[in-house]
Amino acid sequence: MPLINLSVKHGRTLEEARSQLETAVQRVHSQFGALIRQVRWSVDRSQVRLDGMGFWVEMWVDAYEVHVSGDLPLLGALLGSPLVAGLKQIVQQTFQKRLT
Repeated sequence: MPLINLSVKHGRTLEEARSQLETAVQRVHSQFGALIRQVRWSVDRSQVRLDGMGFWVEMWVDAYEVHVSGDLPLLGALLGSPLVAGLKQIVQQTFQKRLT
């Protein structure tokens, strides 16, 4: 039963982090859209929940970190592991500071 629990320091203002969260969700939806059935945002856009067939993932930002938590019990190892790996990669790539 794959479970994801990840926190990454974002080094941005909360407003910038919210914008990056939207970018991350767009990337997740682009890559795994066929599996996602519903996306629900909080009013202030600092938290989002993605529900799919047999899984859920919540992503949120605070003043210091982006957090990802989810459970993928029905996807099992066949689809669960690639989804978890993809989520981690998207969050890390979206929130890591780019050197200029």
